[in-house]
Amino acid sequence: MAEATVPEAPVAETQSQQMDATQRTEALSSAANDDSDSDNDNSNDNDNSNSNRNSTGDANAVFLKERFEVELEFVQCLANPWYVNIIAQQGYFDKPEFVNYLKYLKYWQRPEYARFVVYPHALALLDLLQTKAFRDEIKKTDEATRLAVLQQNHWRWPNYREEGASSAANGADDEANSHAASAS
Repeated sequence: MAEATVPEAPVAETQSQQMDATQRTEALSSAANDDSDSDNDNSNDNDNSNSNRNSTGDANAVFLKERFEVELEFVQCLANPWYVNIIAQQGYFDKPEFVNYLKYLKYWQRPEYARFVVYPHALALLDLLQTKAFRDEIKKTDEATRLAVLQQNHWRWPNYREEGASSAANGADDEANSHAASAS
């Protein structure tokens, strides 16, 4: 089975430093070209410098993979209204650093990252958490309960719709049969 490649998570940037995806791709590819050029230019260097570069590259790859997994796990936890309620009650949403972190995590809504998210409600809640009104409201247990019920109803809706449609059809048939019987 082919292993899915994990895209590199974007680095948190200030608004003035943000680049669009094309600029990032160009920057990454030029950096990769610079590395390969320096490898060719320094072919006479000893093996220690190459092994140091490889170990640094391996450590960076491990760091990026762990970062990806931790951020994915946190984003998916946001699908649980009770978890969001608890972290709201603990005051995390009152900290500007945490609110900025939530803004940063919006990159998970892009298709190349969203494909890894198992619980799509997490992305919807991530959107809602961008507003102060929702962050204040989710502190209330009643709001978490309401959100949990809405979420459960959403999951149940296809079954309810099928059962409701068949029940309604059976009810209509029964009613038609009773009218036909009373007419005769």
